[in-house]
Order: sequence, then structure tokens, then C-alpha cells
Amino acid sequence: MLNADIATLDAPFRSLSAFSFSASDLRIHAREEAGLLKKIKTRRPRLRSEWLSILTTVYLLFFLNATFWDKSFLYLKGQGFALVALAIGLLAAFVALTVTFSAKYLIKPALIFMVLASVASAWFMDRFSVIIDTEMIRNAVETNRAEAGHLITGAFVLHIIMFGVLPSLFIAWVEVIHRAILKKVMVNLVIIVPSLLVFAGAGLSSSGTFIFSTREHRDWFRTLNPIFPVGSAASFLVDQSREQSIILQPIGSDAKVADALPSADRRPRVTIVVVGETARAQNFQLGGYARETNPELKRRDIIYFKDTSSCGTATAVSVPCMFSVYGRKDYSHAKALATENLVDVLRRAGIKTEWWDNNTGDKHVADRIKKTDLFKSNDPRFCDGGECLDQILVDGLDAWLDNVDGDAVLVLHQLGNHGPAYYLRYPEEFRKFMPDCRSADFYTCTPETITNAYDNALLYTDHILAEVIDALSAHGDRLDTAMIYMSDHGESLGENGLYLHGAPYMFAPTQQTHVPFVLWISPGLQQSTRIEKPCLAAKADVPHSHDNLFHSVLGLMQVKTQVQDPALDIFAACRNVSSIYPVQARQLRPSALLPDIRTVD
Repeated sequence: MLNADIATLDAPFRSLSAFSFSASDLRIHAREEAGLLKKIKTRRPRLRSEWLSILTTVYLLFFLNATFWDKSFLYLKGQGFALVALAIGLLAAFVALTVTFSAKYLIKPALIFMVLASVASAWFMDRFSVIIDTEMIRNAVETNRAEAGHLITGAFVLHIIMFGVLPSLFIAWVEVIHRAILKKVMVNLVIIVPSLLVFAGAGLSSSGTFIFSTREHRDWFRTLNPIFPVGSAASFLVDQSREQSIILQPIGSDAKVADALPSADRRPRVTIVVVGETARAQNFQLGGYARETNPELKRRDIIYFKDTSSCGTATAVSVPCMFSVYGRKDYSHAKALATENLVDVLRRAGIKTEWWDNNTGDKHVADRIKKTDLFKSNDPRFCDGGECLDQILVDGLDAWLDNVDGDAVLVLHQLGNHGPAYYLRYPEEFRKFMPDCRSADFYTCTPETITNAYDNALLYTDHILAEVIDALSAHGDRLDTAMIYMSDHGESLGENGLYLHGAPYMFAPTQQTHVPFVLWISPGLQQSTRIEKPCLAAKADVPHSHDNLFHSVLGLMQVKTQVQDPALDIFAACRNVSSIYPVQARQLRPSALLPDIRTVD
């Protein structure tokens, strides 16, 4: 018994002895780790700042500019000397650029930023052949989490890690050897000045070839990474800063309905404007496409304007532009912010005007009218992952029409065919064209399956538009109604290696600028406005554009205002001469009545 008690008392001391042994091991292990870290630190590569800059230059220019060099070999085919001069000149220019940042506390952040910016830009340029210009930056800034999620795929993350993060860690790991400040300035100048001279000499050696090629291929140097993408981002930030001081200018202060209710002996007029998303005319059956992408619209009494061009190639440009009084040639983002638009003029004329959105927002078009962001509703019947099927746009349409008691315009902003996840834009029952691409990563799909998914989304848009027309027709006993459908821009589906949209308009392919334009107008509204439908149908092949929307909606709703241009109103020439809305002679063109906002453009 005594031995047991002694053993019991001795147990804590044995435990303490064991603990002391473990702590000793930990101290030894810690010393070993410290020694290992010291060895790693002493084995860090040591480079002069200018050599680190030059190594980064080579990586940026020759490893992260695949699209630029592909275009260079194509555009300078047979011009071997010019191609070599280009490589030497750009290498010298890039060296001058990176060495400029070769200063203590600046070199590593600057080089890492260049690498990460180049890697991200290269992914989209190499995969989709897009150009990262100011409007593309604006699209990225104005997108939502769900839309961005379709672009930030696992393959994209892996690409960033492999070609961006790992090289950046190497730059951070390198021990940079810096000289004294005055000596550093002298050495940097010794590198920068000759590099700029080499750049100039290389350019002059084949100046004729370079000038001709850049004029013929304006997309060429817009793919130079990271120069153009970073420059575009800087330009966007400057524009954003300037736009903060913009003051909104009213237009159409004289707007009024020619035969305003309730005094006029007529029924309320209702027009629904459907703003499509990423629908291209090339794949519309109504325009001659071989596939049945418009089976329901084909059975409705519609007019299809088959030669219609968009104002831009991206939503952030086209949507505010198509509702703007400015045509495409005069439009700018600053002007759109500084000037009221179509919905403001309609509201001022006393017309109930609303905006229902199932996209990424109204792009400030509906800032001053009632708007409903349906994509934020998370309605489980239609929505998943922050995005909703376009059925949500027509779900409450009958109830809204039931409550209309005066002239009204409703804008429905579709999600439509927004890519790259076309397969998420339509429900299972609209998977007509099979097999369809079921991924947002086009590299996992064939061109045929990508087109199938895109056409299925168009088929679903056809259904949505038919439902809008049917809802309007069902209220024809007390409302005179119309529907106008215009897509904001088109889409590239692999033609010439190009995907998605957003190409600069000056060299954008027609797949991105040729858009569908559909009109349905009820017999009652035709009679009320004296519009002759056969006349409109006869003009279906005449070129039209987004420029027509502002003036045509005003004309259709019988709004009289000095800013309305009959020449751009598709209905003006098709009214009976006895129309209740006579076209009055004007001494001033509408453009002369717009506010002077040159200071903010």
C-alpha cells in the first residue's frame, strides 16, 4: 500500500520530466528552423535593380503578349526586317519603362503590378480576343458579382497563380542590390536614354511599314500588354473624376402629348420597350437564319427591321446611348450623364414611365423614374445565384397592365443572351439545339455547342417577347398598345477567333453591331395614331439604328417637343396626312436645342 502511494506521488514528477524533455526538443527544433530560414535567406538570389527590371521586361513582352505577337506575325507577314525591328524597339522601350521604376521601395510593387495586370489582361485577350479599352474597363467596374463569377473560373484562377502570383513571389523574394541615390540615377539614365534612342531608331527603320500596318489594323497595338490595358484603366479613372462635377441639364421642357387624356376621346396608349441583351441579328430566324430561333414571333403580326445597327458593342455604352437624344456619332458617356434622356422627356410629358431590370442595372438611364431591380428579388421560381430567368419580367405584367389608367411606357431590360454562360439563360424546356455548351469556359466546349447554347437563349427570348405581345393583346379592349424590341449589341461566337463582345466600334465585326429590331403595334394604336402599318412594313429593309429609338418612341406616344426629330422617327413618314400629330416646320434642328456641355465631354 505504501509503495502504491509513493508511486502515485511520483507520477506528477515523471510527467514533469517528460514535459521538460518535450520542451527541450521544441527548442532544438526551433533552432533548426531558424538555421534553415537563415540558410534560405542567404541563398536568396541577389540582383541589381536594373537587371531585375530587364528580366521582368523580357517576361512581360515575350511571355504575356501572345495575342500581340500573333497579330504582329500576321500583319507583318513577309516583312522580316520590320518584325525584328519591332521586337528590338519594343524591348528597348519596355526596358526604359521598367528601369524608370528601378528605385528602392518602388521597384518591387511596380514590377509586381505590371505582371499581375498583364497576366489578367492576357487571359481575356488570348482566350476571347477582346481588347481592354476604356469601355471594357467600365463594363468590368459596373458588373455584378454573378456576372463576374462566370468569367472568374477555376482555369482563370490557376492561370493567375501560375503566371502571375508565382513570378510575383519570385520578384518579392529577390534581394535587390541598390546603389547610392546619385549613382542609381546616373546608371538608370545610362540605360533609359540609349533604350529610347534604340526604340526611336527601330521605329524609324521601318516607319512606313509600321504606319501603314497600324492604319490598316487599328486593333494591333491595342493588344500590347500591359501598356494599353493599364492606360485604359488610367483614362477611365480620369474620366470618372471629371464626371463627378457634371450637372444634369434638362431637355424637352416643352414636351406634351398632342391629344392628352382625359380630354381626348381615346383609350390610354401603352408601349413596352424591351431592351435585349447580346442578341445578334445574324442568328435571328426573322432575318433569314436557317434555324428556328423565332418560331413564336413568326406567328405574331410583327415587323422585323432586318438592317439595324447598335450604338455600341457593350451594355455600358449602348443602353444609355439608345435612350439618349444624341446619335452614335455625337454620343459620349459624359454627355449621357449631363443630359436627360427619353424616359425623362416621357415623364415630363405626363406619361407614366417605369423601368424593370433583369440585367446589371439601368446604367443611370432610369435615375429619375420609378425602377425595379428584379434581379435582386431572389425569387426562387426564376432566380439562382444572383441571376434570374427573363420570365420574371413578364410575371407581373398582367397585373401592371390591369392598373394602367393613362398613357404609359414600360421598359423591360433583359438578361437575354448574356455570356459566356449562355446555358443559364434558358430553362430546360428550351434546350432545343443540342448538345449545348454547359460551361462558362469556352475552352471546354466546341464552337457548335457554344452556338447551340446561344441559339437556345435566343429561342427563349423569342418566347418572352411573344408573351409580352400576348399580354398587350389581352388588354386590347381598353388599351392601345405596342411593343418595341431592340438588342443593345450583338455577340461574336468564334468568328476569326473572337468571342463575346465589347470590341472598339471602329473595327468591331458586324456580329457585334448588327442587332434585331422588332415592332408589334395593335390595331387600336394604329387607328389612334393614324399609323399605316403597310408603310412601316415597306421600310423594314431600310437601314435603322439605335438613333431611331428616342425619336420613334416619342412619335409613337404622340409627344410633341422641339427635341424630337421626325427624320429619325420611323413612324413619321407612315402617318396619314390627316394625323392628329401634324409635323410642324421647325427653324431649328433638335441638335441646336440641346444644352452646351462641351466642358464635360
